[in-house]
Amino acid sequence: MKQSFAIWELIVRGLEASLTVRGMLAIFTGVVLHELGHILFGRLVRIPITGVVIGEGRRLCGWRMGAITFTIHAIPTSGYVEHAEYHATPLRSAVVAAGGIVVNVAVGIACLAFCLAAEPVGWVGKMLWAIALTHLALAAMSLAPRQYKDGNKSDGLLLLEAWRGFERGNGSTR
Repeated sequence: MKQSFAIWELIVRGLEASLTVRGMLAIFTGVVLHELGHILFGRLVRIPITGVVIGEGRRLCGWRMGAITFTIHAIPTSGYVEHAEYHATPLRSAVVAAGGIVVNVAVGIACLAFCLAAEPVGWVGKMLWAIALTHLALAAMSLAPRQYKDGNKSDGLLLLEAWRGFERGNGSTR
């Protein structure tokens, strides 16, 4: 009886470790693709993106690719893009803000559809489920309008401000 308890304990520890690794990978891919969505949509509306920061805490590495500086920090649970404010009308800012959300929804739905249609098994199947749910959750959380302590605004707040600008009739001119 004591030996079977030890086996179950090992199984539970393995599941916890697997969930932790899978969860962190899913969050990291969600944040990276979200920020790449901002870059893509920024290019569509011709807003120059100057920097991409992934994570919080201590800076681990950084590099420059063209005009964009990329930085990775120790805790990869958030991110943001830096862009030239003087190019950003409320409409253009809203398009850039929507870019991350659109990419997260697209990746989440694609992974979810693949999981439901192909029924992948094993670690890959569980990873795809984690990616799907993480991307959809990140898209939903990004819609929450909030202002951060450092003055930055969430995607949801940028979209809300653009919407209010259109209601007032000055969304695309300022």
